[in-house]
Amino acid sequence: MKKVLLLLSLALCTSLLGCGAKQSTSQDNQNQNGTAPKQITVNNSASSSGVSTNSNLDKEAFKNGYTPFSLKDSAMYTSLFQVNGNTMVFPNWDDNNNLSVIKEPYPKDVVNTSNVSDFFNYPVNSLVVINNIAYFSDADNKSNLSSIDLSNRAYKPNLASGKVSNMIAVNNVIYFIDQNDGNKLHAFDTTNNVEKIISSDNVGNYLVDEDSILYENKSDKSTLYKINVDGTQKQKLSNFSVNSFAPYSGQILAINSSDNNNLYSINLTDLSTKRLAIMNGEDMKIFNGTIYFVNVSNNRDLSKMTVDLTKATTTVNFNDISDYEVNEYYPTTKGIFARKGVNVNNGYIFLPA
Repeated sequence: MKKVLLLLSLALCTSLLGCGAKQSTSQDNQNQNGTAPKQITVNNSASSSGVSTNSNLDKEAFKNGYTPFSLKDSAMYTSLFQVNGNTMVFPNWDDNNNLSVIKEPYPKDVVNTSNVSDFFNYPVNSLVVINNIAYFSDADNKSNLSSIDLSNRAYKPNLASGKVSNMIAVNNVIYFIDQNDGNKLHAFDTTNNVEKIISSDNVGNYLVDEDSILYENKSDKSTLYKINVDGTQKQKLSNFSVNSFAPYSGQILAINSSDNNNLYSINLTDLSTKRLAIMNGEDMKIFNGTIYFVNVSNNRDLSKMTVDLTKATTTVNFNDISDYEVNEYYPTTKGIFARKGVNVNNGYIFLPA
């Protein structure tokens, strides 16, 4: 009897890809070096994909007052690496997080102080660049919002009070979380220096998609919410907690932290959900149409994901683009900057796009 139970457990583990091991591939699928390719088809059976799983979503709760809306698939996320012409502006983790600049061509591997072409003696916790001006959370000034002109080095402190973090710039408006104000989401208009509160919720992860903001509402069990960039039309989108999320092909992809960080979709017409893949993922972002995430099931490698929503059974595939543990990463138009999980002496790693 024990032997039967053991065999059943092993079979279940294999079918769900939940034991931390890579899915095996046949010898025919191996590359020329004799090693298995890293690309994996995640959901290869109806039991793990394309199945409505509404047990975590009370659809009746959303029928009263829910107004369907659309997204532009132009998500903007918080990023510590800001493209500024042919240079990259970032807080140098290798040098007390000082605001630093590197020029193209970027180093092929580790980015550290030896690659810096210029720096400013201001430790930075979060930043954006607008019209050659760096706006940043000023670590030497209570993390208030400050700015420095990258051309003439003119410094302006105290543009907005509060402990600024998680900054995102869209056109001339800077969105940020004020940690001294209950993690409310604020907006600062750089054209008229006007600051306003967008959401009074305790905001966790968030993104800006042109006219809409999607955010993790920690005031409501880390469920997913949407609000317009002017603070209107706040709506709840999920009854499950979210780790991360992205607009994709007219829907929302979300990593469901209530369900072992598996991948779900949310239909914006009626808020119906589907579990698309059994996977343990974190920190999903979409950039220029490519979906990235940290593959916890595979040693926290950085991975790419493809999702085909056009078929009756949704297919999800991914392949690793790093062979080391990643703590954080920032996609840019020039490439991806990532920090290794075990990275005591080095700065960020540059991965060409």
